[in-house]
Amino acid sequence: MPSLVVKPSGRAIPVTQGGTVLEALRRAGIELESPCGGEGVCGKCRVRVEGPEGVPETPHRLLPAHEAREGWRLACRLVPEGDLTVHLPPDALLDARILEGERLCAGRLAPAARIVAAADAWHLEYEGEEAAELPGWQPGTAPKGVAVDIGTTTLVVSLLDLATGRELATASALNPQTAFGHDVLSRIQKGSTREGLGELATAVRGVLNRLIGETCREAGADAGEVVDAVLGANTTMLQLAGEFDPAPLGRIPFRVGITGGRSYPAARFGLDLHPAARVYVPPVAHAFVGSDISGGLLACRFFEREGPLLFVDIGTNGELALSAGGRWLVTSAAAGPAFEGMGISQGMRAAPGAVEAVHTEGGALEVRVIGDVPARGLCGSGLIDAVACLLRAGALEPSGRMLRPGEARGLLDPGFAERLVERDGRPAFRLAEGVFLTQADVRQLQLAKAAIRTAVDLLLAEAGTPPSDLREVVLAGAFGYHLRPESLEAIGLLPSGLSERVAFAGNTSRLGAALLLVDGGARSKLAARMAETRHLPLPESHTFQDAFVQNLSFPA
Repeated sequence: MPSLVVKPSGRAIPVTQGGTVLEALRRAGIELESPCGGEGVCGKCRVRVEGPEGVPETPHRLLPAHEAREGWRLACRLVPEGDLTVHLPPDALLDARILEGERLCAGRLAPAARIVAAADAWHLEYEGEEAAELPGWQPGTAPKGVAVDIGTTTLVVSLLDLATGRELATASALNPQTAFGHDVLSRIQKGSTREGLGELATAVRGVLNRLIGETCREAGADAGEVVDAVLGANTTMLQLAGEFDPAPLGRIPFRVGITGGRSYPAARFGLDLHPAARVYVPPVAHAFVGSDISGGLLACRFFEREGPLLFVDIGTNGELALSAGGRWLVTSAAAGPAFEGMGISQGMRAAPGAVEAVHTEGGALEVRVIGDVPARGLCGSGLIDAVACLLRAGALEPSGRMLRPGEARGLLDPGFAERLVERDGRPAFRLAEGVFLTQADVRQLQLAKAAIRTAVDLLLAEAGTPPSDLREVVLAGAFGYHLRPESLEAIGLLPSGLSERVAFAGNTSRLGAALLLVDGGARSKLAARMAETRHLPLPESHTFQDAFVQNLSFPA
């Protein structure tokens, strides 16, 4: 059996016969970027290799010639026939930066889970459920609850004291399912077999239980004191965590297997809580509009505020909601992974070394890098900023075509013009030493922003609401905190004139889950509101395709 020596640690790990380097690294707990799930089409899982007889295997077509000569190979395509030394890229050793937001503070305190004494025993009374006995419950112990946000890329767990409504601790981590692909469709495909579904469920449950343990240790509590949990997640993540067959989510007509607006035994989701604990799943509106959105609408008081109000959660799958004219509409848009830095030539997560913001100051380009370290790549917020800056400077045409170096002379500020170069015969823009925005990157962003903008346009058209009538645009999700409204408007993701009406709501999925923990009555109210909310299926609109094509262009 071949073995790998992993540099820079020097650790030796085995490789199964016929297995790839990527599979061996994953088994050893070493994660590489692999948005395509190891299918060999994204080109992200690069490693530099050497063996006793030199560099093995034929280079992959996605590897530039100079990298191939230096010994770089794709880990997902490399099947060792003998021992190898593998040099990892720096980002394989780094976790993504996850915004956890501020501590939560409850308003109305009436938790769905209550501990009561009855007939010399302790019982758990749970909203809408039959009371359950709690053997071994210690008098004076405050019941706890966990608000869980299962994101496609990240996991966040908050521990709350249900007696006071106070948040005690929060912990976060990458979703380990990213090893099987960064988009939900890759995971639906993986989870469509019994073995694959079990593998995905086991992976996410293991990390969730670790995070629950971390929050309990920080708070001086025990996981056995946790009697309630609320899960905010997109529909695919919910079904994978609960081991519901995800296959019907991936084909027309899309069918949801999990029932939202109800509770389940904690064991159904593999959570190590009190044996009597329940897990509540907020309402699920559609195969691509999950409990994270219904909880998020609760968190930003979507149903109570005077409209028109637009709610947007930007990500691989963008979810949107509109309150206008006494109507509530929701929809989703398959934006792809560009907003998370995936599918971008030097894209990466929001980790140290990622360019996260780009703007001009006195005519000069200013670039902010996470961690104050040399730039290594570009994350989603930096990508949007960079394209917005190039559009304003005239280095990008409304069609998305980037000027070549020779075309820029006399048209652009010299500081911009000197950053335009050619790489592999195509125009590119140097953001920092060794980090470039390419023409292909711009095309990927055009596809992503066109999907979101088309969803915005069709929602507004369905409600008969002009963009100018919107009172507020709420950007949800941790990613939204890093976005500049003026950049979103500059690239045309938002209609003109709305940048000053943008409000940032943060991780509304987590906040909504916490509110549903401490206010049991909010569950029935939210279910009633979501029952009155209509899902707008965008692909069925006869104007969808034309609108999408039109929105590929940037504003003139």
